[in-house]
Amino acid sequence: MLGEVDNSAINSMAIQFALIMLVIGMVGAIYYFTLGKIKSLFKKNQSPKKTNTTNKSKKFSRTPKGNTLLRSDKEILRLPLDDLTWREFERLCYLYFKAKGYKPKETKEGADGGVDLIIFSKEHNANVAVQIKHYKSGKPIGVEPIRELKAAKTNHNCALADFITTSSFTKNALLQADKFKIDTYEKNWVESNILKWRDNEVKKTS
Repeated sequence: MLGEVDNSAINSMAIQFALIMLVIGMVGAIYYFTLGKIKSLFKKNQSPKKTNTTNKSKKFSRTPKGNTLLRSDKEILRLPLDDLTWREFERLCYLYFKAKGYKPKETKEGADGGVDLIIFSKEHNANVAVQIKHYKSGKPIGVEPIRELKAAKTNHNCALADFITTSSFTKNALLQADKFKIDTYEKNWVESNILKWRDNEVKKTS
């Protein structure tokens, strides 16, 4: 009897021991698994983020689009008027006046004071301040740009002033221009003079 009790006690203790070892093993496995995950996340957060230098270089090296775009003279001469940016239209006017012998000078970008070109008029033997506006939307020129050109003309030591636009002028702007003795040139003049000259230049090189 005592032997049977002892055997069953031993068996019970063995089972308890086995269960304890199993629990310890499971706890250990969970601990190491969790620790590994924590270390992995820590390393991931600590590692420096890679910067996409390729995209950044493209961003800064890419020629800006829209109004600041300035392509080659050859391209400018061949592009439709509506495809030109305001800078390219200014350049087209420069090329036109140069071909016509007006000795144009481009003003410094961003500090033109209302003047984009200065040309020399043989007819009047005087410098002419030229303001150029290229509006694809057809927005008419108002009074304010006319007043700005009047002031800028004096700042650039020019006796005369011309205002060229690919759109039109408001009635009040024309009255102001007449008062300040500023010659105005609208889209019709651009098409019959500058664009006509440009088309002939393209034909010569074709």
